[in-house]
Amino acid sequence: MTNVELLDQAQRLLFDEAAALDQRRWDDWLALYTPDCEFWVPAWKSEDVPTADPGGEVSLVYYDSRAGLEERVWRIQSAAAPAHRVLPRTCHAVHNVRLLGSNAGSLTVHATWRVDSYKEKAASSLFGFYDYLLTGQSGAWRIAKKKITLLSDCVPSYFDLYQV
Repeated sequence: MTNVELLDQAQRLLFDEAAALDQRRWDDWLALYTPDCEFWVPAWKSEDVPTADPGGEVSLVYYDSRAGLEERVWRIQSAAAPAHRVLPRTCHAVHNVRLLGSNAGSLTVHATWRVDSYKEKAASSLFGFYDYLLTGQSGAWRIAKKKITLLSDCVPSYFDLYQV
């Protein structure tokens, strides 16, 4: 398989993930992740340096398995938290997708992103970088790691995983 074909498969997975979040197809979104996945949004140590160790430093969001993501989705769907009673409408734009590396069972992928949100007559946007490790095989890639570098980390009040 050529790198162009692998990049096309990676892009389709990233675009499918974005669509699942925007359409609130939570089960479809969760199915894109491996059971032992890592989902991480590091905090910033300084203006230019994000944290590097989710186990030893502050993170904005960190889950070390799909079970953690499933619990978060349950909380979102249950509307138990006041912030989730009315979810914002979101529009994920994923672009500049680059295949950084590949071997027989994994792809390393980098992309830029922007998510526009609308809730209660107010719009906001967040943007940054995605770094993925995809595992599996041709045509059946899953997300083993997703690091979300949130460049616009001055959030209005809160954000959740569907907004990044």
